[in-house]
Amino acid sequence: MSRLLILAWVPNELGKLRIGFVVSKRISKLAVVRNRVKRLLGEAIRRHLTELPGGWDIVLSARNGVTTADLHAFEEDIVSLLHRARLLEPEPEQKTYNT
Repeated sequence: MSRLLILAWVPNELGKLRIGFVVSKRISKLAVVRNRVKRLLGEAIRRHLTELPGGWDIVLSARNGVTTADLHAFEEDIVSLLHRARLLEPEPEQKTYNT
């Protein structure tokens, strides 16, 4: 759980990765606003799809306050949640060499 999102995941028997988004009417009564949040969530996770393992069902549920968040905030939260769930490997630290 993060300040914007809740992550739920379970293994599936399909061997494929499936991702769903939940933005309830409690977030906004307007479908336009809920759909915008879903589009932003899809765009935020799209960059990391190749890094995620297959065989999982992942659901991202929106929490209060998501309507004011931007793409960068969504991406940070999603990456953080996926790391904590161990679905996304941490990026290797880059070594700097003094010349």
